[in-house]
Amino acid sequence: MAALPTSLRLEFVTPAQAIVHEEVDEVQLPGEEGYFGVLPGHAPLLATLSTGAMWYRKGTETRYAF
Repeated sequence: MAALPTSLRLEFVTPAQAIVHEEVDEVQLPGEEGYFGVLPGHAPLLATLSTGAMWYRKGTETRYAF
């Protein structure tokens, strides 16, 4: 049995440049039907995102983006 992953690969990309490339512990995103969180080992997911605030956590540090 394979071990569950301990982190997520997070990449934010705009048409102009890549903004974030990090291994993180947790992400919360604004979805079309409300906010949702993603943790390591989450099942594959395809979701429509909305405009809004999001955050990601790496250890005890939380960063926010809009």
